[in-house]
Amino acid sequence: MTNEESDLDYTLYLEEACYHLHRKGLSFDELSDRLELKPGEAERFYHSYERKLKAGTVVEDAIDSSVWSDIHDDATGNEKITFVRDDGFYHCKRSDLEAMDSTAIMAIFESSKKFLDYDIYKRYLGSKPPVGYDPMALQRQVNRATVLIEDILKRRYEKEDKKAPTSNH
Repeated sequence: MTNEESDLDYTLYLEEACYHLHRKGLSFDELSDRLELKPGEAERFYHSYERKLKAGTVVEDAIDSSVWSDIHDDATGNEKITFVRDDGFYHCKRSDLEAMDSTAIMAIFESSKKFLDYDIYKRYLGSKPPVGYDPMALQRQVNRATVLIEDILKRRYEKEDKKAPTSNH
């Protein structure tokens, strides 16, 4: 691959990124900051990709849109969460977890904790993952879910505690 081909691939990537991420709600200034672009480049890339779509030289498909949506969600803190229920492993977005009622989220917390408690490698979850393949990736993800759930429940408790009337005896 020549440098010219590499530059073209990178430009197409930036155009696609700017197009999808701007449509997800990032401003051109935010895109420029995050993608380390010069002022005005994000908007130029966005419009270039938009023209290519209209001309039919590129085709927007659901997979591309989904990938960029996931990248946007991860970048804005709405990460994918992996947790355990009695019948298997599940995924949801952080915002989905936060929207669940306390009973449902507590059930997920308990089943995820039970999974981790029976895991013989639990004591190694605090260690840094090795570079490359991480044989404990699933356990680390479930552990992350339990930490997030604890945080969500704590915030709910504090919010409810502030709402509770104080008695003046």
